[in-house]
Parts: sequence; structure tokens; C-alpha cells
Amino acid sequence: MNYLEPLLNQNLRDFVQMWYGPPTSPNAALNPSPAPRELVEWHHISTQWDGIITSQNYAIPLSEVSTRKGEVPFWVESQGSRVWAFDPTGRSHFVYERDPSSQRNPWTPTGESLSTFLIHATAIEAIFGAPAMKVAQGIDTDWIFSQAHELPFPSWSWPTLDSRVFASEKWLALAHASDSEGKSDLMLAATTPEHLTWVQNTPSIKWRSYVTPQQSMAPEAPPW
Repeated sequence: MNYLEPLLNQNLRDFVQMWYGPPTSPNAALNPSPAPRELVEWHHISTQWDGIITSQNYAIPLSEVSTRKGEVPFWVESQGSRVWAFDPTGRSHFVYERDPSSQRNPWTPTGESLSTFLIHATAIEAIFGAPAMKVAQGIDTDWIFSQAHELPFPSWSWPTLDSRVFASEKWLALAHASDSEGKSDLMLAATTPEHLTWVQNTPSIKWRSYVTPQQSMAPEAPPW
């Protein structure tokens, strides 16, 4: 397993197959849709894996994707606290986000094209829905960089500010700034607990473990 390679190459299908295994419904098909090609392809992949590639947030069904006030909402945070939309003009379909709790909240740019956002979001969904997790807080940020490769995605403001994704050959990680300067909170995720046993060699870090028996079940929420 090498989760880093398909994420660096932005090969969504290869990453999904590497993380979740073969498609459970390989012959599943979608109805024709006028949505951008990359969004239709994401939904096709999701259908072939029977929807298990989202565990925290969710994609708006293609049949409900439509332009609203100049943007096209397509991705929603599980509690409705954030919505992502793409610009229907231009070939890259750049993605914007907003807090929908007030009509006055503006759309702000994420810095990602639609195709980049979809693989970034899918990696984050894999982390939150992973069968095995380890979480630690207040870790030296330099230590994280020494353990994994930061993926070339813009940082997200969800689930907290400056959230970044890292990857190694056998696990993924989500990091964001801690309350202490120069420190980060970290969530490690893997498809099996054995891929995270190496953290036993870091006795100075206090890890909390979260394990779920089935990949489709969301683990207990991390402490942040």
C-alpha cells in the first residue's frame, strides 16, 4: 500500500480502491447529468463503492445540484455548519465556502479547483471514517513533517482553521494548529491498527486510540 502516490497524482479512483478495496457495485451507473465531469466522476465512484467514501460530510445528490446566487452548492458539512460550492463559469470550477447560518456570510475562496477539492475532501472523509485512529494534541509541528508528506492541498478552515492533510505509505493524517505556538493537534488514520503500531516508539506523545470494527461506521469524534 502506498496512499501517498495516488493522492499526489490526484488519481481519485486509485486512492479509493487502495483505501477501501475493490468496488462493491462495479457495474453501478448514473443517470446523465449536466454537472461538471469531475463531479459526475466522483459520484460514479461513490456509487460503485455504495457510498462508503463519505462518513462525515456529504455530497449533494447530482439531481439536486443547481446554481444559487451565482454559485453551485455541492458539498455540505454533516451538521450544516458549512457549505461548499463551485463557480459554474470557467473550466476549473473554483470552489468557495460559507457558513450558511446567516445570509450575510459571504462565499470565500478555498483556493482549490473542483477536481482538487474532491480528492482532498475524499482523503479527509477517509480519515474520519477510518477503522483505526490515533489522536494526540500539542505535538511539535516539525515532528509531523518528519513523519509524513504534507499533501499539496490548500489548508482548510474545517474542521478547524489551518487543517492540513499528510500521507505516508500506510496511513493518513489530519493536523491543525494547537493552542500552543509551534504545536499541532494530530489525527492518524489507517485501514488496520497494525499500520499505526509504530507510534508505540514515541513514548513522549500521549496517544488516544479509536478503533471501529466496520469501515462504514463513524468512529468516536476526536477531542477537537
